[in-house]
Amino acid sequence: MQNLLKSGIMYVDHPHKAIILEKVELSDVDRAELQSHYPYMDVKLNELSVQEERLLLFHLRGMTKAAAGRAAGYADAEHVYKIFKKPAIQKALAHLRKEFRESIKFDKQQATSMYLEAHRKSVTSTEEKNVVDSLCKLHGLFAPESGTQININVDSIERLEKLPDSELLKIAGVDNQYLLPKADEGA
Repeated sequence: MQNLLKSGIMYVDHPHKAIILEKVELSDVDRAELQSHYPYMDVKLNELSVQEERLLLFHLRGMTKAAAGRAAGYADAEHVYKIFKKPAIQKALAHLRKEFRESIKFDKQQATSMYLEAHRKSVTSTEEKNVVDSLCKLHGLFAPESGTQININVDSIERLEKLPDSELLKIAGVDNQYLLPKADEGA
């Protein structure tokens, strides 16, 4: 599957002309690999022409439908769009995209490796600290902050501003004795 979708294509679709920055070639091996997926796609071996297979492969490698059509040798873009509506092409695209999504596995281990590589390449201590923080978050090493949360329903802010401290402490659920200094127990 990875061979079907190998990247490295540098293709620019310009409104007035198409510019291929790197020549893209498909081999018989690419076509053979595509055909090896036919039984899983519910596509018969000769259901797609060689040109349609090339169109499909170019499109899977990142080209737009029109660009893939030109690369596969089609002169008319409208004809290319009609080909993409064929059931066999639709089934092939759906299957190969699904398989490609399943082949991309990004998990905690890969993220950790990438963070460690970033740490190795970091230039400043700030960059190192940021990577370490990110690793700690990823692996759940930060203890959640256990701050006290107080919810107060207030009718008006002006009313609260006029209340004495003792009343504000009662609303917050704290005793008046909270503000008084404690006497030394040993004295």
